[in-house]
Amino acid sequence: MKDDRTSSLGNSVGKAVEAAEEVVQRPLVKKFARFGFYAKGLLFIIVGALSILLAVGSPEGQIADAAGAMSILSHQRFGKVLLVIFIFGALGHAVWNILRAVADVDNAGSNWLGRFRRSIAAGIGIVYIGLAITAAEIVLAAREAELSSQAEETFVAVLLAIPYLGAVLLFLIGLGVVGAGIHELFSGLTGRFRDTYRSWEITETHFAIITVLGILAFSARAVILCIMGYFLIAAAIWAGANGSIGLDAALFALSQNSYGRVFLFAAATGLFAHGVLAFYEAKYRRLC
Repeated sequence: MKDDRTSSLGNSVGKAVEAAEEVVQRPLVKKFARFGFYAKGLLFIIVGALSILLAVGSPEGQIADAAGAMSILSHQRFGKVLLVIFIFGALGHAVWNILRAVADVDNAGSNWLGRFRRSIAAGIGIVYIGLAITAAEIVLAAREAELSSQAEETFVAVLLAIPYLGAVLLFLIGLGVVGAGIHELFSGLTGRFRDTYRSWEITETHFAIITVLGILAFSARAVILCIMGYFLIAAAIWAGANGSIGLDAALFALSQNSYGRVFLFAAATGLFAHGVLAFYEAKYRRLC
């Protein structure tokens, strides 16, 4: 009986993978996915630009996460129109990330490291679904978005409400986020991130630009992920998080030292570079 159930589960997983592989190759899905990279790029450019302005002392600068950036965008001229466009882009990025996790678009493999990388892709998909919902709520005036999302704190609170097991899970998630940060640094410094690009279509000049953008973007993301992972681990050990633990908290932590503006400027430049790099991904990234 157990073997029959295992075989049935294996068949179901195999069919799901085959279906994902078929769907991700459809032209409309690929166009939807590429549109998603533009949405992602816009978001990171706004977050990076706001932090850069703060680092150089501009009164218009501020630290904000993705939800905060959308809130700021909504108050600009044609802001809600752009948010409607972003909703479709975020959904496109979400769907593609989930499909690439299931279909293993990046050839991550089925070993523990491959499964870890694929789970990160699926997690990114879920995050962008949440961002699309947040943008829709702002457009419909269902709520006024805060400059800092409360999603991370809610997630931590829910886990910590589970006796013992919740803290263990949160600790493991924190370690995973730190591990993801180390992987990002490795990918950026070694140029491994370019393995997913159709390099034969890229001119030498643009290839050099992509390389520089990648080093800046992946290094900044590595630092931010490691800080966020530390916050999660600290919350697990001391059974609670002091304030925000998301992207905005990581940027704020970088700014709170003797060379705060320098560190904030470096991280913000990396995030801005990540946004620009997303535009290159929209054109050159291998989607299936």
